[in-house]
Amino acid sequence: MRNPVQEQYQQKRSDQLDALAGASDRPWEDYLFMRPLLRCLGDAAFMYKAVPMVLRGCAALTILASLAVFFSAGKMIFELPTISAIFGGIMFQLLYILGVYAIVHVSVIRARDIARLQPKENFMLPMSAILLKLLGEAYAGFVALVALGSGIFVWFTGLKAGVILGPLAQFFPTIGDASFIGGIEIILKGLLIAVASIISTYIVSELITVLSSIANKDSTHDVNTARPRQLPTRPRELGARIGNGS
Repeated sequence: MRNPVQEQYQQKRSDQLDALAGASDRPWEDYLFMRPLLRCLGDAAFMYKAVPMVLRGCAALTILASLAVFFSAGKMIFELPTISAIFGGIMFQLLYILGVYAIVHVSVIRARDIARLQPKENFMLPMSAILLKLLGEAYAGFVALVALGSGIFVWFTGLKAGVILGPLAQFFPTIGDASFIGGIEIILKGLLIAVASIISTYIVSELITVLSSIANKDSTHDVNTARPRQLPTRPRELGARIGNGS
């Protein structure tokens, strides 16, 4: 099935590349990396392949970066004085692993969604909508799970969550105290932040999707109006249309 928007994008992209190749008064620039790079960045097909690769690479780096916090927290956990405190630290470790898994899995899923997009003229809008969902989902999953683990850690150890969170404390507005209520506070705040992150990013993502659909409709309308009306080539068909008033 023909896609007028995609056909128009391919034609415009071909015309742009031809114009750039013909207008270049410095052919030696083609042997440097900036001109080919700019051409690739303006190509939807290239971006829909490059961005998923970057997301998968970031997912792998997330796993490596999380190991630093995991091992530093593990070292502190086994120095705790009681069995119950160690149990609370182990629960934090398990929920922290689930939080990192949420980031990695969401990144892989959204990378696949971007790779399935069809190249079109306004290609950054649909990709931006998916990336916004990715940010909201990854942040929400990570914060909710780590906040739950932090609350359990506070309950079993009587220590502040910042002790075990370390550099992760910047993802939470406030840590709370080391009491039972402080553990509940950090769990509730983490869940509220996760819900707010999902709602806000989804709203903006849907707005971008609406703008993208409007832009695609305008492009399709331009394609249809630009096409010349096909006149009948046979005299008999022409006479039949005149007789029917068409």
